[in-house]
Amino acid sequence: MAHRFRAKTGFLSPFVTEKYFNKIARRVLNIPWSTKDTSKGSAEASYEERKKKQITTQVTPELWFKQDASQVQVDSIYKTLPNAKKALLRETPEPRFLWKECDQTQQEFPSTPEEVGVDVMTYLEQRDCYERIKRLQVPEFCVGSIVAVTRADPYVPRGKVRFVGLCMAKNHWQNTLGATFTLRNVIDGEPMEVNFQLYSPNIQKIEVLKHEKRDKAALWYLRDYPPNNSSINETMEALPYTTEPSTFVQSKEESAKIEKWFDQVRKKKKRR
Repeated sequence: MAHRFRAKTGFLSPFVTEKYFNKIARRVLNIPWSTKDTSKGSAEASYEERKKKQITTQVTPELWFKQDASQVQVDSIYKTLPNAKKALLRETPEPRFLWKECDQTQQEFPSTPEEVGVDVMTYLEQRDCYERIKRLQVPEFCVGSIVAVTRADPYVPRGKVRFVGLCMAKNHWQNTLGATFTLRNVIDGEPMEVNFQLYSPNIQKIEVLKHEKRDKAALWYLRDYPPNNSSINETMEALPYTTEPSTFVQSKEESAKIEKWFDQVRKKKKRR
């Protein structure tokens, strides 16, 4: 009997007989298919009621602060994070430079992380940045300035290379060891862009030949502009450094040249 039953099923153990199989089947059939308690007052019933209502409200930051004013009155957040309000509004917070927040007359880095209200990792990282800047004596420069960078290179006879270019962009977190800036120059008709790490040990010297700013945070549009707009003379002498950068103003003649250059490019494309 067991042999014939095994032949029909094919998936049971050879020790399972038809009598034992029917016994298991009766137990399984007695188990209710649904264990949900939908009576009034049960958890399932209340969940279904809430699901039917589905009241959705859009809470704005102003409404949130009105409902819970204690979020604004927490002083400790603003001591450790001066730009915490922007962080709460899902905006990119402004980077903190710990060496700039200290007393400028002392010219020293904070002695402990508790003094500036940051964690140990941030404190150690910014201390390394401060020591590197102090050793190189790197002046402040912004996007649009003309900068010369001398870096070590073991593959050249002199052991170092100097590159002069227009600062096109700087990444947002200039207070970390991953801070970078990009210089652009057109040499022998070929545009070149070099991305430097500000705190890299390979950098030997950073010179600001002309401290100037523009009305944009990044100058990537220069890639589509005439080469003359990003051509810098490599033998350019440094102008007197000023704390406040001068503002770049484009003349009408330069604007007319750029428009004429774009017209020529459009005509060439139409001919093709």
